Amino acid sequence: MQSFDIQSAFTSACAELGLDPANTNMFELECRRQGRDPKATRMFDLDKNASDLWAVQRKLKRAS
Repeated sequence: MQSFDIQSAFTSACAELGLDPANTNMFELECRRQGRDPKATRMFDLDKNASDLWAVQRKLKRAS
């Protein structure tokens, strides 16, 4: 995914969840997507059920 693609996907995901992209970061977005509290969540917790956008951002390896 190119940098522009990631930004576009981030903006779209924020819009779907009713978040303001200017005041949201990738961590907050993924917490919201997974229904988790950002104050009680670690990045590792989000990696277990990662969205495609989160996986690209974190450079996670996916099973084929």
